[in-house]
Amino acid sequence: MITEVEQQRLNELEEAFKLFNETSNQLTSSYESLQEQVEHLQKRLEASDQEKKQVADHLVRLLSLLPAGVIVLNPSNQILEMNPSAEKILGMDAMGRDWNIVLMNAFYSTNDAGEFVTHDNHFYQTSETLLDDEQSKIVLIQDVTEARQLREHISRHQRLHSMGEMAASLAHQIRTPLSSALLYVSQMNSEHLGDEKREHFVNKALNSLNHLESLVKDMLQYAKGGKGSDRPVKLEELIENLEQSVESPVQVSNSRIVFNAFMPGMIVSGDMDALVTALQNLVGNAIDVVGNRADIAVTVNKFSDSRVDIIVSDKGPGISADQLEKIFEPFYTSRAKGTGLGLAVVRAIAEAHNGEVWVKSIQGYGSQFGLRLPLTQKEGDS
Repeated sequence: MITEVEQQRLNELEEAFKLFNETSNQLTSSYESLQEQVEHLQKRLEASDQEKKQVADHLVRLLSLLPAGVIVLNPSNQILEMNPSAEKILGMDAMGRDWNIVLMNAFYSTNDAGEFVTHDNHFYQTSETLLDDEQSKIVLIQDVTEARQLREHISRHQRLHSMGEMAASLAHQIRTPLSSALLYVSQMNSEHLGDEKREHFVNKALNSLNHLESLVKDMLQYAKGGKGSDRPVKLEELIENLEQSVESPVQVSNSRIVFNAFMPGMIVSGDMDALVTALQNLVGNAIDVVGNRADIAVTVNKFSDSRVDIIVSDKGPGISADQLEKIFEPFYTSRAKGTGLGLAVVRAIAEAHNGEVWVKSIQGYGSQFGLRLPLTQKEGDS
């Protein structure tokens, strides 16, 4: 017969067994649920991996077909990866090398626009961005030679297109001085003409012919685009040639021109005649605006280590703000005798020399026109 104590122990065992079974069932159910979740996560991971693989494949194909070069640089600035276009531009041996050394070996020089130039005169631009770690970089390098050629072609086309407009604009301008010159020359055949009157007619005819020459010179210079050769031009020689070329109009107008001293040995690259024409136009513009007794100064200042400013200043009436926006446009002029080509020619010559022209003016105090040009080596440098 089972005692009360034994019965109590049996009851406790039954309760414990029952509790064990319930716990076991719960664990089994939890395990099955966990298994389902694991299987679901595995499927999601597999799908995600597949998507990532597809994206990676698409990126690889895109980089392979991309005409621009894509380069990955490590924190030490060495080339870690590059696509086929980059290999074609830089060479297969560029992998693993220092980026700056690769650039020095692959390109002949850089221009003022920050473009890299090869020995066969191809032009490349680079741009870069940091990766997520902000130490590695991705660099994009692309050939912009065709874009440059297209811009030059468009610029030339615009100039040639302007020739038709220019011919119409200059027709009456040319007719007036030509008629005057013919009239003065015809008067010199008179037998009763005194020496003083004859000299007067000669001077008038010469002035008319000089005006014609100026019109034709501006027209040809504008059509040519501002640069006929690419040679070293010493600024001392340039200013000397300018001084000689403006001597006559300065004397005729009873003007005064001062050529300020400047640092010797500076050299630019380009066409001497074109640069003299640009500066001559600036001096002539000052004389035309001010009239007789113009007070003009020519100053050469180093704008930076790589650029120089040649400045023509006057003490004339100045230029209004609305005119400042238009004065370099072809055919724009505020003067009855002007053709609107003088300053347009200056801009064309400046841009052809990889430079620019600028103007500062205060009404009532005068104007400054500057021709800003890139410097090459100083005289005596290697």
